[in-house]
Parts: sequence; C-alpha cells; structure tokens
Amino acid sequence: MARRSPVRVASIEEAGPAPSQPAEKARSRLVFLPPDWLPLALIAGDALIVAASIVAAYWYYRNLDPLRHAEHTALPFGPYLPAIPAVVVLYLVALAINQQYRSWRGRTLVDLLLGLYSGTVLAGVLILAGIAVGNLGVDYSRLTITYTIVLTVVLMTFERYALRQYETKLRRQGIGTERVLMVGTGLGSEMLLRRMSMFPQYGYQVVGVLDDGRKRGSSFAGTAVVGSIAELPEKAAELGVDQVFIALADRGQLPHLIKLCENEELEFKVIPDLLDVMSTRAEVNSIDGLPLIGIRRSRLVGANAAVKRAFDVAASLLALVILAIPLVIVALIIKLTMPGGPVIFRQERIGMNRRPFIVYKFRTMIPNAEAKTGPTVALPGDPRTTAFGRVMRKLSIDEFPQLANVLKGDMSLVGPRPQPTFFDERYSVDVPRYLERQQVRPGLTGWAEVNDLRGAAPIEDRTIYDIYYIENWSLVLDLKILILTVMRLFFQTHAY
Repeated sequence: MARRSPVRVASIEEAGPAPSQPAEKARSRLVFLPPDWLPLALIAGDALIVAASIVAAYWYYRNLDPLRHAEHTALPFGPYLPAIPAVVVLYLVALAINQQYRSWRGRTLVDLLLGLYSGTVLAGVLILAGIAVGNLGVDYSRLTITYTIVLTVVLMTFERYALRQYETKLRRQGIGTERVLMVGTGLGSEMLLRRMSMFPQYGYQVVGVLDDGRKRGSSFAGTAVVGSIAELPEKAAELGVDQVFIALADRGQLPHLIKLCENEELEFKVIPDLLDVMSTRAEVNSIDGLPLIGIRRSRLVGANAAVKRAFDVAASLLALVILAIPLVIVALIIKLTMPGGPVIFRQERIGMNRRPFIVYKFRTMIPNAEAKTGPTVALPGDPRTTAFGRVMRKLSIDEFPQLANVLKGDMSLVGPRPQPTFFDERYSVDVPRYLERQQVRPGLTGWAEVNDLRGAAPIEDRTIYDIYYIENWSLVLDLKILILTVMRLFFQTHAY
C-alpha cells in the first residue's frame, strides 16, 4: 500500500487555489492542526456532555420531576460522583464501537447520527448491566438514568451537527481538505466529481483531471483538465495532491498507473465504473477465506418483508394523524386557487408484481393537463403546473396523500417510485432489469430519489439505484433514506 502523504491544512487566506497555481504558493502559510482533531474534539465533547447530563438529570429528578412522588425522598447525590467517570468510559466505549471516533471523511451526517443513536442505546444497556451486576439499584434512580440518556442524545446530536457545520465551513475554504487529482474520465467518475463538489463536507478538493482524450484547459464535470495521463508525476507534485483517484475506461493502463503511484509514494484509489458495480448481480461470500461467488437476490422476503410492512403501517398511520390539519389546509388552498378540478389527482400506476393500483396526489396542474400533450414527464417551467402546484412539487407536498396508499398496502414508505401504466409498458421492454423493481412495493421515496435521480432523470439510472436498494435492503437503510428525504426537501433540484 502506498505511503500516505502528511496532512496539509491550508489557512483561510490561502485556501482553494486554482489548479494551475503551484502547490508552494498554496502552502505558503499553513495552519497546523492534528489530522485527527475532529475525533479528539468529539471525545472531549462527549465526555463533558455525559458528565453534565448526569448532574442535570439528577437535579431535574430531585427538583422538578413530576414522576417522582413528593413524599419519596430523593436518593443522595454522593454515589453519583464516583459513578460519573465510569459512565463516561462506558459511553465512550459504546460510541467507539459504533465508529463515532473515526474520520468523518466521506461520511454523511445521517450515517453519523444513526451510529450515535445505536451507540447511545448500547451505552444505556451497559450502564443498566453494570448496576445489575454490582447490585447498585438502591443507590441510583432509573429515572435519572433515563433522563441522562435522553439528554446525551439531544446534546450529542447538536454537537455533531455544529461540528459538521463548522467542518463544512472550513472545507469550503479549502481548510482540512485532501487535494485530489482525478486520472481518467471513465464511467462513474463524472458522478463522483459532482458529488465531491456538491458536498464539501466529505473533505475532498479535486484540483484537476488528467485525460488523454480531452484538451488541456477544457472542463470535465466542472473540473479543469490539466494535462495527459503521462504527466501524472509532474502534475501531482505541481498541484500538491494528497490522493490520486484512478477512473480509467481502459483498464489496460491500470497496472502501470498503480506501479507509478507506488514508485512516487502517492496514495491512490481505483474508482470502479460506479453504475457497473451497482448493477452487477455478483455476491461474494467466503468459507474460511475461500471466496464463493453467487447471485444477489431481493432481501425483502419472509421476515424482512413482514418487518418492513409493520414499520410502514405504524409510521404512515402516525404521519397521517400528525399531518391531518396541514393536509386539510393544503386541500383548501388548492380548492381556492385552482377551481374547476378535483383536489386529489388519481392516476393508475403499476405496483408490486405488476399489479395496477390508483395512486393519490394533490393536484398541481391545470384541469385536463395531458389532454393535448398526452402523458409526459413534468419539466422545468412546465406551463401546465400552477403557481401553488410548483411550490407543492418543490417541497413534495403533493405526494403526502400517498400515505393512504401506504396504509392500504399498495405502496411502502421507501421503495422504487411507481410508474404510470403508459410509461411502465414502454420501460418494461426498453430498460434492462426494469421489471426487477416490481419485486417489492413501490415507495413514497427511494434510494434513487435521495441521490438526486427524480423527475426527468433517466429511468435507466434510477432503475440501477432501485435494484441496488432491493438487493441491499435493511431497516437502517430505510431510516437513512427517510431522514435524507426530509433533509433534502428544501435542497432538491429536480422536482418540477
């Protein structure tokens, strides 16, 4: 494995130089921070939060807790003092097990928070186990323990959000980023480049692209082409890169480039053709180190399908109760601003096992919108969409009535988006593996949608993401998609 170059952290004044600038100019002033400053800050912050939460939870329990009967004398605080260091250690161990103190580079905030919550649950179990083993129940209130866990969850969530915002701000200025040189423009490299540009919090700053088939000075996925592949050693030194990402369509050059990176002591990563990786059906297992290759199947069968359905019913019912009044208000606004048509738009779509069903949506277009055009996908500035309809589409409010479809069993909260019958008949013939999407219930949202593949995005790309979801399903993945959906309601760019 190639040796990792030292982490260089540029100052604000020198952050983000243009790819053509010499690396020496970019690093003329440096701010030296340890490369692991964020995990260290998290450990210190978490320890302080746990200690403070214990004290605050005891104070609340003793003075304000309505669940503690007034006639009962609160337990003394004395035994809590020596317990604080032990509880801090248990928390840190539990969170470390859940990968909270490794680098955040390339990880989403949702992934971090899911790890935090599972780590907090583990910490609570360890605390209760310690009390039981030590027979310490008479010294500690279970209510105090409960309040401590709730406080730590809330405070650590805000802590991680604030640190992520601060880290993102620094990385937008080029501070703490790893400078990346992309070699080649193979399939999947464009998507990767755009993701690294869209999400600076991942910590990568692409300083240039090397490719033999593109003119120097041209642009690829918003990044400047700075030379040919043969110029890798010179450009890596000139631009001061920390990593080389190799994304070649011609794999014949790969062994030579890997050897070149090792000789130059450049850290490198080989980027596979992303869509090929996601669409492959190969599944690798092993027995005592011996690899076994099989075919991946849908994971949404048997007990998994039952768990997902139970979650759908409970969550959709709760959402309908909470959103009842807002949904009535939206319906009234539609009736007042878009007279002459129904409030609810109904359309036949194809669901699981190719079974047709009627999907419900708030109406966003003028009456008889497809009378002249026929079935077409909405595009930016679509004249058929009303002013309030554009707002609903932007915020996905028009999809909320589909919670009733989820409750009925036609749909799931998460899954491939259902297609109208007209498009489904065409896609089932023209799009490879399209029919595999219909092994599961269609969803309100899905893995393709949270990866910005919605609206007029190519159905071929969306299908690949949908199949990946079906073959890699887990309840945690569903929760992640739901959280990402809520977070991206206000930032999506492909909802028309």
